[in-house]
Amino acid sequence: MDIFPMCSVCQQQFDLKGPAPYLLPCLHAVCETCVTSATGGVISCSTCQTEVNLTDTRLKKDAVRQKEIFHLTAKHRPTELLCTNEDDGNQAVCWCQDCEELLCEYCQNMHCSLKLTRKHVLQNLSDFKPAVSNIPTPCSIHSPDSLYLFDRRCNILICGRCRFEDHADHEVEKLDVVAESILKQLDQHKTELATLQARQQSNIQNIRRGTEITDTTHNTLKENIGHTFRVLRSQLDQREKELLTDLEGQTKATKASLRTQLNTCEGASKKCSYVIDYVTKVLTYASQSDLLELESSVREATRAFLDTAETQTQDIPAAVFNTNGLSKLKSNISRFGAVVTKDMEKQYARDKETQTEHDFIAEMEIKYKNSIDENENIVKRASETTHFLLGLLNECDVHLLKPDALDKSMVLKCIHLKYDTDNINLKGTHINTEGDLINSKSETRSAGKRGKTIYEGTCSTIPYPLADCPQYWETETRVGLDKTLTWNILILEVGVCAERERDMAFYVDRRPHPYSLIVHYCTTHKGICRVTMKEGKDVLHLPDTIPNTAGTSHTLHYGVVYDDARKKIVFIDVKEKKVISTLDNVDCSQPLWPMFRVYNPHVLNVSMRLVVGIDINMTEEKKAMIVKALS
Repeated sequence: MDIFPMCSVCQQQFDLKGPAPYLLPCLHAVCETCVTSATGGVISCSTCQTEVNLTDTRLKKDAVRQKEIFHLTAKHRPTELLCTNEDDGNQAVCWCQDCEELLCEYCQNMHCSLKLTRKHVLQNLSDFKPAVSNIPTPCSIHSPDSLYLFDRRCNILICGRCRFEDHADHEVEKLDVVAESILKQLDQHKTELATLQARQQSNIQNIRRGTEITDTTHNTLKENIGHTFRVLRSQLDQREKELLTDLEGQTKATKASLRTQLNTCEGASKKCSYVIDYVTKVLTYASQSDLLELESSVREATRAFLDTAETQTQDIPAAVFNTNGLSKLKSNISRFGAVVTKDMEKQYARDKETQTEHDFIAEMEIKYKNSIDENENIVKRASETTHFLLGLLNECDVHLLKPDALDKSMVLKCIHLKYDTDNINLKGTHINTEGDLINSKSETRSAGKRGKTIYEGTCSTIPYPLADCPQYWETETRVGLDKTLTWNILILEVGVCAERERDMAFYVDRRPHPYSLIVHYCTTHKGICRVTMKEGKDVLHLPDTIPNTAGTSHTLHYGVVYDDARKKIVFIDVKEKKVISTLDNVDCSQPLWPMFRVYNPHVLNVSMRLVVGIDINMTEEKKAMIVKALS
């Protein structure tokens, strides 16, 4: 049976009557046979590959495994156990914990009848359980005195007589005290090892999970790589078709021009042949008098033909396939794409298929590193800006608001905001599987999940970082009107506020230091308006944001610029391509948190999507708007 321990060298199972187990320094067991027959006096543990030199190490019998083998034999092979009280060969049926003897049925009855052993604890082999023996070991020198003292200097057990004879000046403690101390140490070791094993199991799970993720990532990347190169091949095929179509068109046009020239030249040559033929006939057949009569006619026909402009033929240059840039294209293809980890991903510039700021940054770095004629302050400022930009590229997407900008005030960070799913008020909003903020309760709301309790929306996971440069994000909101709006019905709100104010009121604009954009039905203008607010007061009120018509749907696309250096917040209507409002003197003394809310599911369907990082379409027109608003 596999439950019995095995020798770590010969892999044979230990049994009660076989070779005794010895304890290796690695705490694995080796049988007595392998110890006595070790080649060169060296034992190699096959379980952990530890080598033990027996000339340097004296192995002890493994008393714990001996008792384990005895217990396993009593539990699983009870027929192998014979009575040890009488040498009669009878099968044992019980174990006496006090005598540490196996007893047959006859000896068991005798044991119970004798006054001396009547109160001993007997345990049937059928329900045999391991128990620690408390029978004292007799001293080998002063028998029958028991060993109940431990000499720390000699590291041995001694009896009372030994204590006063050979160990009088040694440090001695009672065995039970030392054993208790060792038990506590063993418990501590067990706890520490259990903690380590728990961490190892966690690491094992993480590694296995990492293997699964790696397989999933492999399949996903394989599909993405295949898709990317299929698109590239499709684009190459399309370009090949365009070039072939262009070639066919040019060839057709050239051949048509040549046919026209050919027809003209052939017609002129034919007329010339008529004149030449007639002149030849005149020279052959005409008499002198005929010559006098025909001379003027032939002369006039010849002159008329010669005076006609000769057909000009144009040289047709041989067409060539212009492969300028082919070597660069091949080089780019050889470097295109890389399978990198997320940590390495930040080191690679993203391909936006447009003129990128990354190229400009690299060019600017080379330009100002090599510049020696420029003003020293300009070079220094450009170098600082370059290093600033290179640092930002590792954490977010950046854009240069001006192509010739030499300071970081013209660097726009497109920060990677996320909705804080742990701080959303689930009473009337939730975030769907696409990551959009929806103005309805979630059907899968987690029981007991805590979020905001007053503000019926959410915030970002982190506040604006101190950047000394403009930071930018957008929201794209789909609004469907179930009914024509009346009264003061709110649709959406985006803005910022201080940390302590995130859950102080139902609306951002009801707090001491908010800056927000609200879209709602306005009772004054009898329509849907946009209102920008600063510290609880209206800054700008714009009517006719969208038609107030039941059953219609609209998209509202707003951008938010936050500049802690200039102390400004700018709200932009991305769809209408104009600045809505610029808020000055913004309190930047404490971190500000972006806030988001959608309202009134009983009359509206509102879905707000965050547009951040690389997903932002940063056009030159949008840059110009931001620069103008910040100036």
